[in-house]
Amino acid sequence: MKHTCTAETDLDELIGRESFHEGSLAFHYGPIARALKLDEELVLENSEVLSATMLAKIQAVVRGLFIPETEEALLPGGGFSLVLR
Repeated sequence: MKHTCTAETDLDELIGRESFHEGSLAFHYGPIARALKLDEELVLENSEVLSATMLAKIQAVVRGLFIPETEEALLPGGGFSLVLR
């Protein structure tokens, strides 16, 4: 899976957020959460535009993620990897 980063990329974009869809509130998974759930590689294209702080946050999140909105704990499996390009 690939995701192109911009200078505005934040954790809400990468993890996901709640939003209204067809009249109800639903959680929409971002690329990090989807890659962890599917146990697959995530390539963050254009990652050089991300700040050092944002990169550190991403590294912490991919070690294990809890999504309060869905009450899910997502841990990296054997197929998950993060590639910064």
